[in-house]
Amino acid sequence: MATISLGDALRAGAEITMTVEPRPPTPPPPEPEPACRWEAMWKRGLEPGDAFDVGGVSGALASYLKRAPRPPEGSAALVPGCGRAYDALALARHGFDRVVAVDIAPTAVRAAMSFLEDEADGYDEDLGIYYIQIKGTRFTKIEVYEVDFFDVPDKFDFIWDCTFLCALDPSLREKWATKQKALLDENGTLLSCIFPICEKVGGPPYALSVPLVTELLKPEGFEAVETRVCEGAERHVP
Repeated sequence: MATISLGDALRAGAEITMTVEPRPPTPPPPEPEPACRWEAMWKRGLEPGDAFDVGGVSGALASYLKRAPRPPEGSAALVPGCGRAYDALALARHGFDRVVAVDIAPTAVRAAMSFLEDEADGYDEDLGIYYIQIKGTRFTKIEVYEVDFFDVPDKFDFIWDCTFLCALDPSLREKWATKQKALLDENGTLLSCIFPICEKVGGPPYALSVPLVTELLKPEGFEAVETRVCEGAERHVP
């Protein structure tokens, strides 16, 4: 049986009938994966105490707050990568008048709001803030936002960086240090839980060390005033 190409058939003047089969309908595109790894974990159903959610205030922060004096009235604190906002609540109860809790994962922000609805003393619908009654008529407030840490505005007197740096790609570390400097008031305090301290490749979480974090912050003018090894109940245990 001879075969003939379409070009040959046309040159020979042959009559050719071509049948076009209908193309099957294009299936709808799959639902896109969450843009960030953390949102993917939260959307899978991250319960209190699962993975990096410690189920309550970090032991490292709780230990610090026991030793630290109450901040002056008007002080503001920032918690990047806040998760369920356990630590934001602890800072508000300690006396920071304004605590801003931010997370890039929308589901984490909703979880934080749900937690604060149960644990805060109230919610101001007009201002969109949760509040804690310290004593008498003094109230502190907690604001929760879905925002990238690098897009946070304002200045803060205190920043609690708890297992946040270790979640960032190492290529962002210098940018992290620069942003911390930009966010912190001139006389403010950056408290960082350096975790995990180990020998490992890859992440997140990416391995950290005290010298590594110190050297990151030194060019921005930070000075380490205290380095404390957390043991026992003081440890941050995800």
